[in-house]
Amino acid sequence: MVQRGKQSIQADEKSGLLAEERQIEVPAEPLRKRRYVVRGLVVVLISFVWLSVIRIESLLGRQPHGSELENRKHVDYQDIIPSETLEWHPCYEDFKCARLTVAMDYHRPLNPSKDNPKVHVALILIPGIHEKPDSHSASPLLINPGGPGGSGVQTARGLGGYLQTIVGEDQDIIGFDPRGIGATTPRTDCFSFPDGASGEEDYVQGQFHRMLWHNSGREIGLVNSSEVALHKIDARSRSLGKLCGEKDSLNGNNSIFKYVSTPNVARDMISIIDAWDEWNASRRGPSVSSADKTDEANNFEEVSSPETKAKLVYWGFSYGTLLGATFAAMFPDRVGRVVLDGVVDADYYVSPVWAESIRDADAIAELFYTYCHEAGVKCDLYKKDDTPANIKARFEGVLARIRKNPITLVDNLTKLPQVIYESDIRSFLFSTLYSPTLYSPIIASIFDRLDSGDDDVLKGLLGGFFPGIDLPFLCGPPPSPQYFSDEAMSAIMCSDKRYPLNGTLSDLDTTFEKMANTSSFADVWMTLMIGCDGWPVESRDPPMRWDDHPAHIPKPIKTSFPLLFVSNTRDPVTPLYAGVKMAQKFVEAGLIEQKSEGHCSLAAVSLCTAKKIGTYFREGKVPPHPVKSDKGLSDGKWDKCEADSWPWHPYDPEASIAGNGEEGKADAKIMKAVEDMQREFARQVKPWKNAGALRIEKLVELSLQQLDR
Repeated sequence: MVQRGKQSIQADEKSGLLAEERQIEVPAEPLRKRRYVVRGLVVVLISFVWLSVIRIESLLGRQPHGSELENRKHVDYQDIIPSETLEWHPCYEDFKCARLTVAMDYHRPLNPSKDNPKVHVALILIPGIHEKPDSHSASPLLINPGGPGGSGVQTARGLGGYLQTIVGEDQDIIGFDPRGIGATTPRTDCFSFPDGASGEEDYVQGQFHRMLWHNSGREIGLVNSSEVALHKIDARSRSLGKLCGEKDSLNGNNSIFKYVSTPNVARDMISIIDAWDEWNASRRGPSVSSADKTDEANNFEEVSSPETKAKLVYWGFSYGTLLGATFAAMFPDRVGRVVLDGVVDADYYVSPVWAESIRDADAIAELFYTYCHEAGVKCDLYKKDDTPANIKARFEGVLARIRKNPITLVDNLTKLPQVIYESDIRSFLFSTLYSPTLYSPIIASIFDRLDSGDDDVLKGLLGGFFPGIDLPFLCGPPPSPQYFSDEAMSAIMCSDKRYPLNGTLSDLDTTFEKMANTSSFADVWMTLMIGCDGWPVESRDPPMRWDDHPAHIPKPIKTSFPLLFVSNTRDPVTPLYAGVKMAQKFVEAGLIEQKSEGHCSLAAVSLCTAKKIGTYFREGKVPPHPVKSDKGLSDGKWDKCEADSWPWHPYDPEASIAGNGEEGKADAKIMKAVEDMQREFARQVKPWKNAGALRIEKLVELSLQQLDR
């Protein structure tokens, strides 16, 4: 949306950056008095954190602790006793929850010693609709929303029913929080240092410290916001790494930080599949009399193709595609049905800086002006007789004004002053590239008001007391740590680096210069990607040869069933070329190109894409293996699907139904499910945990309100 030169330094964006932290000397005083002061500070910290996280609790409908999990809209997984076998408990009114115990270190399995470290994986089951009461899928559909760091449990809660409309309403779905994340324990939490069995107070205090830390870095901006910004951002990355290193050292060889790499999570999926098989078999009972066998057989049925039994059935988005590809490389004979949507290039992901992924970001940004022009008066930024160039000039004029004169506001909720810099706007705009169909209309409205001088329009996007936090009434019990933030994204990405980043400032500056030749959003991306610089924790993978890693496989891998890759024509972080490249790493893997913009296929509604994915899962029909062309991606040979929605053009369900009878009604149901998934996915996925003053989750709700008018 705005072109920035690679040498652009916004020296005037801020009059001053973060001051050096001063050490405050505390005069000697009686121990008892100091103890009271410390306790008082802890109370204040806990109060602030209750204020900050209660928004999450209200969204989830948290209830006070009770004896019946099934009657709660909120479930604290700590109330579920973990087990090495699947033990499902009714939860969230309609679903089932479990905690599956697996080995933390697969070189030290559970059986040889009870003292070997363990991970308790949080699971949620979205049951399919089956004709017989004891019927279940031969293998459940596992889902991963990406991140890394996304909660599969929460994604399954929000998307499970819609997914079943596409893959089959009789398909059981399991969402799981990968190790180190969410309700799975231990968590990759660098800020909490609990001393004792509970440590609830320490987790709350740690969350408050985490928010203070992230908030203190916002004034630095992006890597080119000043001449010292890159230096400061890198120093902060190393400082956070040092904190995580200290937390890791406390547990030595039993520290979760050493075992959160993607290959470990892939091995966990084998544990989940095996546990499902064991649970499915156990429901028949150890012995059945011959008289009862006929009745039992009539009531018991394994749904879905028997060829998926004991194999992975999976739909992974974004980072979840790397997880799926890693699984397929490690366990090629355990692939049942695997859809990889929004494909990560494994070669670049494991490199020191994941640089090439934003190659299409500028093209998506430029299309905003074209779509606005085509929409005409439906686009609030459009003026009579405008060309796309006129719209772009007005848009960039707003950014230029903010660059010169940052916007000053007072938060209506907290009455705290806020300063909005151009770096905040740019980070925010980059996040909107994930779903242009959803965000373009509201972005046009906001920029139209900014163009007219109405800066207060940004108040609706402010984060409250802390960035990303509202400040509602203080009430309810202390929240479970499963809803606190964590350092999972850093821990996983940094553990996955086969070529660790430990660069000098000169090295980082050179990397940024090269990245800036690829995209004008290099300043945003580089700010995120240097988070692994100097990461001190050495990852320990399960048994796996480097040649078996999808980033290093010497020849295409033959899997027990072909994989299916799905890419958009233009994706801001997982470009089409990555989908083509990764598909060619696996024998007979299929590829679907959805002709739309945004991240993952859910960025737009496409009946064609949804039906092809559904057919793959239900019937095992695989689209053709991609064939590249010397002329470029546009001439490649693979399946291509048109989108049924784009900016200012929502899908029309009536068009699907008209004249098509029952088939049209079925198609409309699928398209509605995809649209609902798009909205729910946008609510749940926070691109790269944007820590700026403007919150993408606020924009989601404003966008949906505007679309529903």
